[in-house]
Amino acid sequence: MKHGTALLLSAGMMLASLSAVNAATPDALVQAHKQRCGKPVFYAQTVNHKKEVEICIITPSVSYSFGKTGAEHKEMDITVPVHTTTYAYQSNQVISLQEFTVRNGDTSYQVSAGTNDEGTPFASLDVYKGTPDTGRHLAEIRLDPDTVVNNISHALEQEGVAESDSL
Repeated sequence: MKHGTALLLSAGMMLASLSAVNAATPDALVQAHKQRCGKPVFYAQTVNHKKEVEICIITPSVSYSFGKTGAEHKEMDITVPVHTTTYAYQSNQVISLQEFTVRNGDTSYQVSAGTNDEGTPFASLDVYKGTPDTGRHLAEIRLDPDTVVNNISHALEQEGVAESDSL
């Protein structure tokens, strides 16, 4: 009986800690993101909270990682020169949209976040063969808007990131 109780208690503690990670408040996500990344550009978790995407400025480069939430080693972890990245920013009375694109060879990874014309927040990660404008769309991964840490703005120009005119 002692072993069964200990096992149940251990399982309960593990589930509680997983729930706390997955249901972290935006402020907690921002703090965790800043600890891993000195100049955060973007962070979000997939809608099922099993994977995360993170983009950071590491002057004179940009790092992009995607993989299991909380894992030290990601499925994809690349660093590219800042000149291979772009951002786009649009805001008006109807919508708000920010995009950041990382090019690695002939593959582009584009994160997007904002609000649609109904005011509903959205976020996604899109992968393209080539550029988002002219390339082939390979995948779209929906991200949980409640987990987004979004620092995509005109201030990125100070870091050497070019503004895209695609919006």
